Amino acid sequence: MSMLSDRGDGELEPVVTMLSDVLHGIATGRIRVPAFQRPFVWRPEQMLDLFDSIERGYPIGYLLLWETTDDVASLDHVGEVPVKPAPSGLPVAYVLDGHQRLSTLFGVLRRQGRPPSPNDQTEWKWRIYRDLEPKSDTERYRHHRAQGSPPARVPVHFLPMRSVNSTADFLRFARHLELTVGPGERLDRLVDEAERVAQRIRSFRIPLVRLRGAHLREAVEVYTRLNRRGVRMEADQVVSALTHREYQRPLSERLKAISESVAATGFGELPRMALFRSVLAIADEPDVMSPRWEKLADRVQNRLVDAVPATDAAVHKAVELLRAAGLPLAALLPYSHQLVLLTYFFHQRPEPTGNQRLELEKWFWVTSWAGSFAGANSTRIREGLAEMKAFASGATPTLKLDVGAVQPMPEPFNLNSARTLAYVAWEAHEFPVRRDALGQEFDVVKRLAGGVPQAYRAIVPGHSTAANRIILPTSPGDNPLGVFKELREGQLERTISREHVTRLLASHCINERAFLKLLAGDHEGFLALRAEVLQERLRAFAKGLGVTLGPDMTGVADNDTEHDE
Repeated sequence: MSMLSDRGDGELEPVVTMLSDVLHGIATGRIRVPAFQRPFVWRPEQMLDLFDSIERGYPIGYLLLWETTDDVASLDHVGEVPVKPAPSGLPVAYVLDGHQRLSTLFGVLRRQGRPPSPNDQTEWKWRIYRDLEPKSDTERYRHHRAQGSPPARVPVHFLPMRSVNSTADFLRFARHLELTVGPGERLDRLVDEAERVAQRIRSFRIPLVRLRGAHLREAVEVYTRLNRRGVRMEADQVVSALTHREYQRPLSERLKAISESVAATGFGELPRMALFRSVLAIADEPDVMSPRWEKLADRVQNRLVDAVPATDAAVHKAVELLRAAGLPLAALLPYSHQLVLLTYFFHQRPEPTGNQRLELEKWFWVTSWAGSFAGANSTRIREGLAEMKAFASGATPTLKLDVGAVQPMPEPFNLNSARTLAYVAWEAHEFPVRRDALGQEFDVVKRLAGGVPQAYRAIVPGHSTAANRIILPTSPGDNPLGVFKELREGQLERTISREHVTRLLASHCINERAFLKLLAGDHEGFLALRAEVLQERLRAFAKGLGVTLGPDMTGVADNDTEHDE
């Protein structure tokens, strides 16, 4: 046992304990996940890897638990399984590190069995099975989706991992195996393998570090120092923990509520760090990018009461302006810093003049097209906030804009770049309704909301320009080029009208000349003509904003993303 620090009261105790004891502690409320932890975000394959590591006896990392009698807001579900409330008057261990691993283990091993449902979009990931007859050594753990009608049955040689934790469930699996497979060598082999796997999981021991006798501030400091190289806890969650008070909802929950209220409007989920930094800006924190969390928490503690609801009001106005400017979805926001600065503006001036609104819309597009916040640091954001404050007060009539750096056509088409996101947003705004292969209209924004990378497809192979990308639903196995060829054939055979073809092509910004070059196999000529038409539309759009575009419309799209310090 060791003292944590000269001035601290906490003690760190490393121990190794049975996994089953940890899961029992969660079930009985003695081990709890604090509310300021980030949500469960593991991908399904990470969940499978965890069980595979346990069976192989690989280390899965230690857990960091903070034992205290303080009442800390915590989750009532772990791994989407309900847990009992914390026992009154007894010390409780709060998980500071290990939430994702424990949620996976508890959510899978402590889950109640029920028939798979094909309509369940989340339950399937918690149904993990051990394939007792794996095709390879790397495919031993699997999920099972209940697809089809009736839903596909789970293969008999798939051992449900939840049965490992229950003797009755494991015996039920063994009886089902015996009835289905019948006596013989295969049954013996499957049962032996299932018992070996179950024994491996049940006997797994897990290292953990208990922090006893510390205050919340000290607990978070321990966590951040032990995980300095990691990114498991975001800055907003650390500040949320440090500023937590029993009579207040945690900051992380209040940020989540703001994000959900915006998402409910159809705009989608806002970047959480942008909301956090908006709160800091409105709380008059001079450095919203600061990693010095403890000092930052001291400064903003008493200002959060007013800053959070003020941010809620201002961010909704900022989103209204972004939508009016032509940004249809939060997922297409080129820079989260833009949201911070706009939110700060609307906090300073909730009802701007018409000219200020137009200036802000122009600012949004120019900063997006010019890569203005690529790698922005604390100084750049501090200057931006000061500029917004002066503009909101009317002290300065316009915002500084680097119009000379504007290049709205991204090359290559890279969805990790700000310019590409701005292009996608503009294109969705410019051509909101398009026609599919049958000539039926479809909503582009709804298509993008289902996943931007999935929506865009290449027209011809080997080109990564924006002019070669299109949103065009097709039948399974078909591609956009095949659709265009069928259109031409139908037009020649007079089974498809010329008007039908023209309307469909126009909805995708393809003129007749470009269409003919595409069908003739002149892909370079097709892309050049389509890019030319797109640029004409972009010039007209920019002119409407009061921005004159230069001759070089194309910008490199690889290095214009923002990053955190």
